[in-house]
Amino acid sequence: MRNAGKGMNCGMRIRCSFSLLLCAALIALPFAAPAEEQVQQNADERFTSNVRALLYADVQYPAHSSQNPDNAFLHLYRYSGTLELQPDLFYDGNLVSALFKPRFTSSSRWWEDGVAKGEQNNLSRAFVNEWRVQAMPLSSIFVTFGKEKLLWGPSFLASPSNILFKDTEKVNPMTEVEGKYLARVMYLPTAALTLQAITETQKDDTMPQVNDNPIRTIKADWVGATAAVSLIGYFKHEDRFRFGSYGQVTASDALVLYYDGIVSLETDVLYPVLDPASPLGGTFAKKYDGSGRPFATVTAGGAYTFLGGSTLSMEFLYNGQGYNDATATDYYRLRQNAANHFFDDGAMSGLSRKTLGESLNTGSPFLRRYYLMGQYQVREIKDVLDIMVRYIYGIEERAGQASTILEWRLSDRVQFFNINIVGIKGGKDTEFNAILARSFMAGIEVHF
Repeated sequence: MRNAGKGMNCGMRIRCSFSLLLCAALIALPFAAPAEEQVQQNADERFTSNVRALLYADVQYPAHSSQNPDNAFLHLYRYSGTLELQPDLFYDGNLVSALFKPRFTSSSRWWEDGVAKGEQNNLSRAFVNEWRVQAMPLSSIFVTFGKEKLLWGPSFLASPSNILFKDTEKVNPMTEVEGKYLARVMYLPTAALTLQAITETQKDDTMPQVNDNPIRTIKADWVGATAAVSLIGYFKHEDRFRFGSYGQVTASDALVLYYDGIVSLETDVLYPVLDPASPLGGTFAKKYDGSGRPFATVTAGGAYTFLGGSTLSMEFLYNGQGYNDATATDYYRLRQNAANHFFDDGAMSGLSRKTLGESLNTGSPFLRRYYLMGQYQVREIKDVLDIMVRYIYGIEERAGQASTILEWRLSDRVQFFNINIVGIKGGKDTEFNAILARSFMAGIEVHF
């Protein structure tokens, strides 16, 4: 019955997405010009598609940390095998364009760690990752509505200026970010300048993911011959204003410099607050909410391309909302106390679970303040092989994470990929060994 319920929910989500797509198309119809004024297009040119299938296996080793006592909190599997079907469908008309990206996944998982050892399950899911309808009422104005993902910025480590989507899809390029329901209006006053108004859309109570307090965004993008700059302002009812920006400049034929950052007054990040009256010795609280204190998060870096075609990238991240040494010590102590009482009975167990949930997601992109990243990438080795090696280093904890990404084109349509991530410990408690100690993924990607 549980699997049947999941299937019904998937079916409802697909039907809802189809209905929204139809409604958006009907809304866009008034913008269409009379048929006799339109340039006739061949139907085959209007509709295009790309279908990608992924078949892969992954192995992950849960870290033995206080964040996940005996693997009972996060319930992380050890092995999995997954098949994904990812059709991308496009329509490109004279005045109206659209895309539709349904997703179908099926996976089997096995558990070998902690209290979940010996468990196994099979999970299938069907959903729409993105759909979008875009109309052009005037030659310089575009109106867009749908479920889409907006990823931007040149940084690899993080894109602080984008609070709509935290993941850049660069750590693991085989993992997609799921879209959000957005409405956009784009105005192109010149070839170099684009202005956008973006809002998360509200939905009625009959729809999932009701959003009663959407983020509204104003974005300006300027592109010059050797430089580009974007400015972003975020507004939310009864919430603070945030200002973000990113850009890059071509310093020479081989060197590109870039940045990506955001600043806001106050922050919603959770900080540990010691409290002797608390059963766990403290709580997490929004310590600087209402303080009027400014906070900034910025990445700055550069990429140098050698004559042979390989590229070396370096980035520095400053996370103003991150913990200093004293706050980090309190954080790890509070997390450990929560782990010690996780298996207690009654209210104590519930309090421990709540505290571990807050320690897992404090609201900050990184736990501490200062990070370095180095990345070396070689493309088109023998015209078939791409290799990337990356290392992220937390300066304060003296710990890091190493990763490699390999892509090998077996034919025009088939590609082998391998992604490996290993945490490099600097001490007993570090950010990079809180969840996974290491993980490995390998599979085949096929394009039809």
